[in-house]
Amino acid sequence: MNCLSAMFKYLLYLLNLVFVAGGILLIVVGSIMLSTMGNFTAFDGGVSTKTIPICIIVIGCVTFVVAFFGCCGTIRENACCTTVYAICMLILFGLQLALSIWIFAANDKFLTSMGKVVDKAWDENNAAQGYPMDALQLAFTCCGNSGYQQYDSVPSSCCGYKDRNKACEAAIYSQRPGCQKEFVDFWASNTDLIRWSSLIIALFELGIFVMSCCLASAMRKR
Repeated sequence: MNCLSAMFKYLLYLLNLVFVAGGILLIVVGSIMLSTMGNFTAFDGGVSTKTIPICIIVIGCVTFVVAFFGCCGTIRENACCTTVYAICMLILFGLQLALSIWIFAANDKFLTSMGKVVDKAWDENNAAQGYPMDALQLAFTCCGNSGYQQYDSVPSSCCGYKDRNKACEAAIYSQRPGCQKEFVDFWASNTDLIRWSSLIIALFELGIFVMSCCLASAMRKR
């Protein structure tokens, strides 16, 4: 293997280590988002909000596994494995780029739809639906759709209590913001992180794809 190929080999190995870290980052971000939302699955709208963090975790896991095996394949200098790895990188690049573009293009519409999720939770906040507002109020430390004033009787979840029979003190719930604002702000801050991190990781994937192709070509010639 010539000097340029050797340089590509070790540079690709180092980039894969960074890429492994990127996969871990996506897994962590998706997990934090999922855990923050709590048990917000009492009604149909709540289930859909968990789709994005689950997708992020899946992409992060795939990214981590592909990068890990890429590190191993690069060190072993196998042309076939390196070519397959390059193809995987190209596919991941396309998926990550599509995710970034979609979030950039549809961010405002997406945030509006998240506000409607809270509206639906408020409209369907009854025993039959499992009181979805309780899950929101516990997870986001908020009260009511736009504020505690909307309640005739403020529920215990507005004070952070899971027991619905426990009294909620005015000193606590009066200081808590409306859930719609908190929920939309949560998604706004996280979508910013997701779209920029996805774009950066996608650029890494493109660079890795190009170097993998060059390295595979050098291995075949050798």
